[in-house]
Amino acid sequence: MYAFVVFLGLALGLTVVMQVIDELLPIKAPAALSRTIAVALACGFAWALDYSVFTAFGQDFRESWMHPVMTGLALVGGGEFVRSLVLAISHRSGDAPVEVSPSHVMRAA
Repeated sequence: MYAFVVFLGLALGLTVVMQVIDELLPIKAPAALSRTIAVALACGFAWALDYSVFTAFGQDFRESWMHPVMTGLALVGGGEFVRSLVLAISHRSGDAPVEVSPSHVMRAA
């Protein structure tokens, strides 16, 4: 149970870091580029912390370099899933559908 809580905490922390970076950048990066940067940051965080979510759950990979890479992918995926889930739950019925990353919002005049 503690391994799952640590995983969710790191995933949500990474999501907040990426939202801050998106707000601070003067140029809006495409979603694919910002997800790639998120995976690179998550892999770096996992390597720096020497943390592997798979080792915490008793799983092992063939090579040691796979642990931070796969942990980074899992952290980004978990963070995006939780963020989308919270947006879907907080959506009120009758409102227009909520987009995960509203980049181009068109308004009627």
